[in-house]
Amino acid sequence: MAVTRNDRNVTWDTGSSSKTVSVNTRVDSDAMTFDATDIKGSIQIKADNQGTPAAGDTADFYIKWTTDGSTYDTDEFAEGPYRLDTVAANTPGEDPAVMSIPVEPGRYKGYKLSVVCAQAATRNVIVSAREQTQRLA
Repeated sequence: MAVTRNDRNVTWDTGSSSKTVSVNTRVDSDAMTFDATDIKGSIQIKADNQGTPAAGDTADFYIKWTTDGSTYDTDEFAEGPYRLDTVAANTPGEDPAVMSIPVEPGRYKGYKLSVVCAQAATRNVIVSAREQTQRLA
């Protein structure tokens, strides 16, 4: 039995590979479904500040899991936050900021990513993510 590596972008707004967050509100990705043969993987998240980053320019990512493909974890019970700070003077902090999160596709049918950018009303943040899974073939 062979193992293959599969990559795909997490999509936003029905197909876009990134989302510009311009207000301090929660933004969800499109629903992402794992293949039944995915055994493990990771999601790499990215936040890119469109201006000069200042104090408080963070992106908090959450994972809303689903076991049935229609009911997702609610905002307050989503996994996370996975915080990306885009202020290079902070430790950790850099712009763009990128982090990889290990995931176990065998436990869930899929997920949505949820993002909150506290200062987005002042400086827009472009968020994106890429999923990589290992699949039995």
